[in-house]
Amino acid sequence: MKKTLLIMACIAASFSLTTVSCSKEETKTTTTADPRDQAVGNYNYKMVANVLVNDVITPVDSSTGSLKVEKDAANSTILIKESTGRLFTTGSKIGVGSNGFTFDIEPQTIDTITLEGYNYFTIGTTKYHGAFISGLNTLSFAYKVTNSANGLLIVTTCTKK
Repeated sequence: MKKTLLIMACIAASFSLTTVSCSKEETKTTTTADPRDQAVGNYNYKMVANVLVNDVITPVDSSTGSLKVEKDAANSTILIKESTGRLFTTGSKIGVGSNGFTFDIEPQTIDTITLEGYNYFTIGTTKYHGAFISGLNTLSFAYKVTNSANGLLIVTTCTKK
């Protein structure tokens, strides 16, 4: 009799384990965080103007100030704005990395001055105009400013306030 009860207990236990292991798994939906969220906020910046001749960068001037970074949900870009709220430039082609993201600067022309991104950052073999490093809370980007006669390479490093 004890043997029969022991066998029945083992069968019941194995049935409950089988039932648990064969039960339908719940599907989990995972949402990927938008990497741009980390960069949104106010920044202090240092902007360095450089002369670029034959791939040699020579600093000639610098300035400091404040910038604001927002994300543009409609276009999957970041908006880099002056402290007054006026749009300074747009970062597009967001590339996600393990410690932040990279982006490119959209070219623009204002009067006779052209602003276009400059390949300043390299990850692997790919070049980018800008990067946000989450561990340092810094946003850096580079662009060329040209008019009909002259050109400068501007490198801007921003630290989140």
